[in-house]
Amino acid sequence: MGGAIPARAGILSARSTGMSSVDMTKDGGTGKASINATGMLNGKPVTWALPEEVPVAIHINSVSYAVMMATPADLEDFAIGFALSEGLARKAADISNVLAFPSGDGFTADVAIAEDKLVRERMVARNLEGRVGCGLCGIEDMKDAIRMPVGTVPKVNLSAGAVSKAHAALPRFQPMNAVNRTVHAAAWVTGGGDIVLAREDVGRHNALDKLIGAMARGKLNPQNGFVLMSSRCSFELVQKCALAGIGALATVSAPTALAYRLARKAGMQLAALSRDGVMIFDGE
Repeated sequence: MGGAIPARAGILSARSTGMSSVDMTKDGGTGKASINATGMLNGKPVTWALPEEVPVAIHINSVSYAVMMATPADLEDFAIGFALSEGLARKAADISNVLAFPSGDGFTADVAIAEDKLVRERMVARNLEGRVGCGLCGIEDMKDAIRMPVGTVPKVNLSAGAVSKAHAALPRFQPMNAVNRTVHAAAWVTGGGDIVLAREDVGRHNALDKLIGAMARGKLNPQNGFVLMSSRCSFELVQKCALAGIGALATVSAPTALAYRLARKAGMQLAALSRDGVMIFDGE
C-alpha cells in the first residue's frame, strides 16, 4: 500500500474490549459499539448485547462523499480503508490525515487527500446512505458499481492449512462478536496462517475497509499474506481487495459467480470453508 499515515490522538481509534457494553467514550467519542437489551428466552429473562449501527458520513477534503451505516469503532481505519478501496486515493501515502468526530446522530470521518493525488473521476457522490448489506447504495450509474484495477494483483499461493489455522484462531480476534455474536470480522493473515490484526463491523464490507485502513497505517505489505473474512464472498469484497493490491481472499462460504469471475480476472486467489475442508478455487 505504501507510505504511512500519522495516527491522531483521534476520537475513535480505540479497539473494543469485549466488555458487555463496549464503551467508546474514553478516547473522546460519545457512542458505544454495542448496547445491552433485555428479553425472555425459553421463559427466562436474559440480556443480549446488540451491535450499534449508526450513520458515518465520509468526507473527502471536507466535501461530503457518502453516508455509510457502520459500527462506531475504528472509524479512522474505516475512513482510510474506504478511500483506498473506493479508488479515491491510489496509495496510502496520498492520504495525509483523517479526523473522526461525533456529528448529529452519528459520526463524520474526514479524509485529507492531497489535491494532486485525489482521483477526481472517483468523486461520484452517493445520494443515499450505504446500508450494511452492500457497498453500492446511492451509486447512480451502473459503470460505477464494479470498479476493478487495471492489470492483476500480486500472485499469492493460498494453502488450505493456513486458511484452516487462521479460521480456528479468528474468534480470539473478535472481541465485539464475543459479546454480541452479530458482527463480521476481517483479518490480515500471514502465508503461514497467523493472524496479524483484525477489525470488526456489523457490515462485512465495512470490516474490510477498516482492515485495509489499519494495514495502511501499519505499513503492512498486502503481498505478504491474505484476508480472511467471517462472511460470504460477495463481489464488492473482491473489488475492494483488488483495489488495495491484496492477492488472496478466504471466506467462510463460497463466492458468488460474479465474485469468482472478478477474482479470476484480477488474478486473485479465493478460498472458502466447507464441511469437507477448505476449497481453493482455481485462478486464471
